[in-house]
Order: sequence, then C-alpha cells, then structure tokens
Amino acid sequence: MRATFLFFCCTAVLTCAAHEGPEAEIAELTERMQVNGETASALAERAIEYRVLGKLAEATKDLERATLLAPKSIGLCRELARVQFLGGKAGDALATATRGLALKTDEPADLAALRMLRAEILRAQNDDKKALEDCDAALRLHRQNPEWYLLRSDLQRRLKMQKERVAGLEEGIKATGAGVLEIERIEALLDAAQFAAALPVIETELADSRIKSSWLIRRARARLGLGKKAEAEDDLKAALKEIAGRLHPKTPDVPLLLDKALALDLLGEKKDALRTYEEARSKGAAESVKEKIKAIQDSGTTLPAATPAPSPDK
Repeated sequence: MRATFLFFCCTAVLTCAAHEGPEAEIAELTERMQVNGETASALAERAIEYRVLGKLAEATKDLERATLLAPKSIGLCRELARVQFLGGKAGDALATATRGLALKTDEPADLAALRMLRAEILRAQNDDKKALEDCDAALRLHRQNPEWYLLRSDLQRRLKMQKERVAGLEEGIKATGAGVLEIERIEALLDAAQFAAALPVIETELADSRIKSSWLIRRARARLGLGKKAEAEDDLKAALKEIAGRLHPKTPDVPLLLDKALALDLLGEKKDALRTYEEARSKGAAESVKEKIKAIQDSGTTLPAATPAPSPDK
C-alpha cells in the first residue's frame, strides 16, 4: 500500500513538472547547459520554449548556435529558417533553408519538410513559380501531409493552373483521404469553371450539412456559372440569413465574415462586400483576402474615407 502511495506521489510530481510551463523549462535547460556545457539538442529544446513565449530573437540566437554545433543537421536548419521567417527575416530564412537543402540526409521526409518551408517563404515573397517547384519536389518525397497539397493548390490557383490544381488535389485525396482536400477540390472545380462537375457533389454535401451557408454559397457559384441566376440569388440570400444568425457583433468569426463578403460580392453589393472584407482583414484573415479586396477595388468600388473624430474642445 505504501509503495502504491509513493508511486502515485512520484507520478503526480512528474506530471506537475511536465506542466510547469516554458519559463521553467528554459530555466532548467539553462542551468543544465551551465553545468554540462552547450549541446545542439539542448539549445534546440530551449529555442522551442522561447518560440512558444514569442521570444523569437532568443530562439534565433539558440538555433544559430545549435547549427554551428551540428552543421549537418537538416532539422536544425529547418527550425532556424522557420523562426527567422516568423520573425520577419524572410531573406535570412530563405538563405538558411537553401543551405539546409544542400546537406545530405537518409531521411527523405526531412528534406521534403524543408522544401515545403522554403515554398512558404517563396510564396510570401510572391515567387510562386519557384515555390511550386519546391512543393512538387517535396510531394514526390512524401505524400501523406494534407497541408502540403493545400499549399500547392494555393500556388496553382495564384498561377491560374486550374487543371493541374484539380488533378493535384485528386492525387492528394487518394494519398491521404483528407476531407479538407475534398472541399478544396470543389473550390478548384468552381475556379476552373467546371460547374456541372461540382454541382452534384455540392448538392450531396448540402443535404448532409447542418450548417449550410458555405455550401449554399458554393452552389450559388455553380448555378451562376450554369446561368441559373435566380436560383443562385436565392441561395445567397439564404446563406446571408444563416450567417446573420451566427455572426457575433462584437467578436465575429473570420471565416463567417469571409463567407458573408463573398455572398455580398456575388449579389453585386460591392461596397458592403468590400467593407466586410476589410473587417475580416482587420480581424486577422489570411493574406489572400487582399486579393479579394483588390479585385473589388479594381472594379471601381471604394469606400469613403473615415470621418475624423471631433476634437474634445468642440
């Protein structure tokens, strides 16, 4: 009985220690390195904790030191490049990733992950063609990560490679079975103007879905493409009604704002669509929202300048 009690006490202590938080981990790792000397693995561990705390400068410094101690580690190069990228140093991140790709490895998955990271960096620099080359190379090495197919899909969308995008997503669905790729494939079919192919899939999803606004908007896009304007407008109005019931006025959900903006845009309510896209951007929507805003602005729609607040003495 006493032994059992001691076992549970020890387990509880270990569990508490495992949840002390990043600050405690950093202190422990620092103390260990002061006693035993720096190692690449300890520096990398501490860098992870710094990154959790948002201390990217400290994480970068540790990872730079770690790569000096283990210059042939692709994993360390990848982590350093990622932290540099998160810290807004895309040029340094690109150089680090490229240096890592020159290293030899027996682990193709490591090489693939580094290629995908470089693809992210290149995409941020609007070098979509080179980014796509990295995506294709990575997916030849490792085919099981759905997120990688999504990144390639976005690049192909930006490059207007619609047929290749659909084919690539179908390849990803076969390799991973991920439902998120099924949805992306429908988006790709709509962007490729393959409305007749997309519509029956959308109908099935719409029938099975409890929350229907996103699927109503997709069906509206397909119906507009097939010349069924009245039915499309009905779908868009129904979608906006559902969104209005779910959208919190003070803390609106960004995906819902984006759906609302798209529905308004498709209905021709350009100013309201632009205003909603701008709100989504202010709430942290992905960078791709800028494309939507620019497309509406290029059509000649702009919002009036904000009226300055009156001064307190007036």
